[in-house]
Amino acid sequence: MRVEFGWFLDRAPWSFQSGGLNTVRVGRLGFVALLQTRLGITRPEVAHLVRVNQYTARLRALDSSSAWFSTSFAVDPWSTAQDLLYARDDLVANGWDGRLPAGHPSNLLQTLAAAEAVELPLAPALADDVAGLTAALETPLPLGISAVALQHPRSSFPSIWQAILGKLEVRGVSIVEPEPTAAPPPRITVLHAETEWEAAEHAARWLGAGGSGNAGAAGTAGVDAMAASTAVVVSHQTNVLDHYLSAHGLPRIGIGARSRWRAQDQVIPLFMEVIWGPANVQLLSEFLSLPVSPVRRDAGRELLKALKAEPGTGGEAWSAALQAIAELPDFDREQASELDELFSGNLLIEHHGVSGTQIAAKTEWLAKRLDRLVRHRPGLASTYAQLQTLIALISGLPLVSRTDLRRMISSVVAETTNPLATSEASDWLRLEHLTELMDPVDDVLWWGFQDATAPRTRRWDRSDIESLSSVGVHLPSPESLAMLQITQTVQASTRCRNLLIVQTAQQEGEPTENNPLLEALVAAQPATGSGPSLRAQIRERTVTPVQLVQNNRWALAGRSARMAPVDPVRVAPPPPEFELEPRADFAPDALSFSQLGNLLGCSLAWVLDKKMRLRPADADSAPSGNTMIGIFAHKLVEELHHDLSAQLRAVPTPEEIDRKIDKLLPHLASELLLPGQSARLKNLRAVLSSNVMKFFTWVSAAGITIQDVEKPFEKFLELTVDGKQMSVPVRGSIDVAGIDGEGRPAVIDLKWSNRDKYRVEEVREGKALQLALYQWALAEDPAGDVSETAPAARDRSAGGDGPAAYYLLKQGTFASTHPGLGGSATAAEGPDVLWDTAVKAATFSVSEVVQGRVTATPLVDTAREAAGGETGEARAIADGRFYGKPPCRFCRFSRLCGLAGDFS
Repeated sequence: MRVEFGWFLDRAPWSFQSGGLNTVRVGRLGFVALLQTRLGITRPEVAHLVRVNQYTARLRALDSSSAWFSTSFAVDPWSTAQDLLYARDDLVANGWDGRLPAGHPSNLLQTLAAAEAVELPLAPALADDVAGLTAALETPLPLGISAVALQHPRSSFPSIWQAILGKLEVRGVSIVEPEPTAAPPPRITVLHAETEWEAAEHAARWLGAGGSGNAGAAGTAGVDAMAASTAVVVSHQTNVLDHYLSAHGLPRIGIGARSRWRAQDQVIPLFMEVIWGPANVQLLSEFLSLPVSPVRRDAGRELLKALKAEPGTGGEAWSAALQAIAELPDFDREQASELDELFSGNLLIEHHGVSGTQIAAKTEWLAKRLDRLVRHRPGLASTYAQLQTLIALISGLPLVSRTDLRRMISSVVAETTNPLATSEASDWLRLEHLTELMDPVDDVLWWGFQDATAPRTRRWDRSDIESLSSVGVHLPSPESLAMLQITQTVQASTRCRNLLIVQTAQQEGEPTENNPLLEALVAAQPATGSGPSLRAQIRERTVTPVQLVQNNRWALAGRSARMAPVDPVRVAPPPPEFELEPRADFAPDALSFSQLGNLLGCSLAWVLDKKMRLRPADADSAPSGNTMIGIFAHKLVEELHHDLSAQLRAVPTPEEIDRKIDKLLPHLASELLLPGQSARLKNLRAVLSSNVMKFFTWVSAAGITIQDVEKPFEKFLELTVDGKQMSVPVRGSIDVAGIDGEGRPAVIDLKWSNRDKYRVEEVREGKALQLALYQWALAEDPAGDVSETAPAARDRSAGGDGPAAYYLLKQGTFASTHPGLGGSATAAEGPDVLWDTAVKAATFSVSEVVQGRVTATPLVDTAREAAGGETGEARAIADGRFYGKPPCRFCRFSRLCGLAGDFS
């Protein structure tokens, strides 16, 4: 057997030439495996994380307050062990036997030598295999290797490999040095495109254009037109390139980007986060909404609804969700309780001290679920295997921190690829780096050139290098290994006649860096008229996409194609108005305040939401930020009122507010209990304690008795649509409902927002529609006439003049015209007049959608104003209608109407 051996040939294809029979082409990994097989010293593969765990045990045995690594080990033992193990393997792979060099070795070398002497197990790795070959080659076992042909000179290999080659030579194996070659360098063309999409278009066209001088039309050249001697070097994922290759009728390469963020690879990391307390509802939402979530989809949906209503666990919404889950088909109360124990009732608390056995017990549920799911989703088999490995790793550990667990998971759950298209057979020779090119070809396309970086190596201190050399350990420098890659890349380039390098200015929106290999490749080119400057020579060989087409002919790097003009495709924006057939089914089934606001502000948004039922992803369900705090503050006021009313009191004590905050936090705002949130929670507690106290105090001082908090209501709104009466139920709940000293109903809506300006202006300008709706809902109207035909002459004593206010919880102020609630301004319109205009607006909007006219209001208003017409607000006022401001700021459909994003 003849062996072709080089430092970078582990992924190189075997020779496709006739002289390649009985020849293998290997790099370090392949050559070690071959020699171990021939010598009978193969061993079972041991996962790297197992070795890290074993080395952690060795360091733990050495650890003391005076140990050099002690401080780092106390903070992050896994990462410390991983780094030191990497250093140990680097030394062993270069012939170190564990002895401490004489003289004054560094703390690092002393630590490594001490760890090597610890009598605890450490499984061998590639480094140990390489070191063991020098002794194993002393045996007389036949190797069956006649010659080893080196890709590069023997002197360029690290010292230990030179020793191994010497041992082989002693045993009669011929070591063939590479012969100097006078092969001319290739013609280099650098295609510099702005984006990957632009580069992929021309790279695919070049591959489809076939050999030099091919005159086939671009886009029609198929596999038959491809050159028989073309190599494609792929150093970057090919999802975009595959799209264009398919458009040209060419086989797709099918190389995906490596990532640890794929849904399948998130099952274990997310689960291991959500079993710890305090509950992280954002991560729990992500776990429940994974496409491959171990939680059954219908059960997960119930829990997500609960998290949306109350962003915490263990509260009323959570309990209701568990009850609903217990009533699902093939579910029972025991299974629902199991979910509660996992994600709420029995969370692991780090400062209590958590053992590996406790974590392993929590993962039993996940292991059972994955075992069942694998039968229907074979792709989860690798996830199940990773979980078993992790369980075996942690089960015996006396104490596991969250940091340790995360490090272990990152070692277990490796990055995977999932290309958008599968790889297809082609005549091209496919390589990952140009150094793998060992046979001559005509043309080479190097895709992703900027990602073809040199392998990372550890940089040792000069003193360590000198100390180790005294005991026969000669470490290759990073510079020498980088130079080896450069020289081998340049040498490999001489095996082709035409090298097309593809570069992009940006990838995925980020600017790219230049690859220094380009300078080495261009420096090997024959001198040209551009002068001695290397930058000028690179510029001379660089082309941009705009330079490739001349006189309807496209040409790049020796290949060309005729270009046929096509009519440009005009991208039209979505229409601002949709004229449909009459749609009686578009009549609202029911309305709430928010739905009414959407209907009046933008009928398109309302139709997409309520009639088309478009919804955001489930993972977006758990509220955060101001929305979460608003939910929490509402519940705080509600709970305090219930306690006070039972005791016939009106104002709580500061201690009662603090206790209630502590009780509700895990159920409604568990985000604030997470690490790093203490300052935010402290500030919020101070604001809520003060402003909630102000609320109850001021309401009581104003003579208002709170009767109910979160008071539900339902009242029918009578509309006249196309001459017919329509009764629409209006439903909702009033934050605070009460009665003043004159017996009039009072309504207060609680708000949490960063600024109070908007709500104050609403009240002052008579546009507080939410308050007017609540006053209408509480008003008793014996006539039952609330249609738009009823004038403002309705009896105002029915509730329209009662106290109404917004209470701004963050600012601790009321927005109201009521003197007792701090109101000093007079509203431009009374609540009854405002409600009448709102009913007219509702009648108009419902009539529009029922007649099939659906409007993106902001776009229509903008177009009308641009044409010199009236604003939408002016038209509404002229018609006596309330003007509903379009809800664009919070709308989920702004990309669909074209207001935001790229509608093309």
